[in-house]
Amino acid sequence: MNMSQYIQIIAVVIVSAIYIYGLFKVIKITRGSSPNKWSIVIGFTTATLLLIYLILNTYIIGPADFVQIVLLFGLVVVTGVYAMSAARQATASVRMAEEMREQRVMESRPVIIQKSVHEKDIWEGSTKDYFSHFEISNVGNTPAIEVESSLMDNEGNRPHSIRQTYLRNDDPPIKFRPANIVDLEETTSYYLVSEYQNIFSYGLQKPLYQTRLPFKISKSVQEGKIYMIAGELEFKEATEEERIDAFSRRSKPK
Repeated sequence: MNMSQYIQIIAVVIVSAIYIYGLFKVIKITRGSSPNKWSIVIGFTTATLLLIYLILNTYIIGPADFVQIVLLFGLVVVTGVYAMSAARQATASVRMAEEMREQRVMESRPVIIQKSVHEKDIWEGSTKDYFSHFEISNVGNTPAIEVESSLMDNEGNRPHSIRQTYLRNDDPPIKFRPANIVDLEETTSYYLVSEYQNIFSYGLQKPLYQTRLPFKISKSVQEGKIYMIAGELEFKEATEEERIDAFSRRSKPK
């Protein structure tokens, strides 16, 4: 082999190394959720066909043309790597913007929480606490309006509900004492659901906010007393179709 053939072989090895490096990059990106995933795959498939052509025609292409092809191939690979990097940065920017938007929404909305209040069992020297009532508070940064709280079971039955027109974040907690709570079943899961709206988005067809406190009860040997086993608070947004209609809606005055 003459010198030009050696140069061509070395060039093919260099191109192959660049190709393998790019291939690992493509595999890494396509395993993720890049929005340009298929564009990258198509582009790299084209590069694969070009590399195969160069390898099969190494002895046919002239040295000068081969150098130009190698330079062009390297430019395409560099451009592809830059495009992949730009796509990742764009995806990260979109994700950051979404997180910032969600943070602003959370900072500008009311947040209703519930907790169970207990009274100490002092009659039998027990360390357990009897359930007394629920407290409903607004720990958000804006007032909540149309706060409707309901005791519900898994079937959607609401044996007891209350309504508060307006609840600011510095107002004292609402006391919620469900009627006949000692008659609840120990084997059934229950929820205290509070549904409310943001005063600044009222009437703008915004989703309703809901806070759910799942709980179960355990009855005490002392008549009329129960123990409360509360779960973790759940927060969600609800559409008009998912709203909990604890009270009949009044029609607008004519």
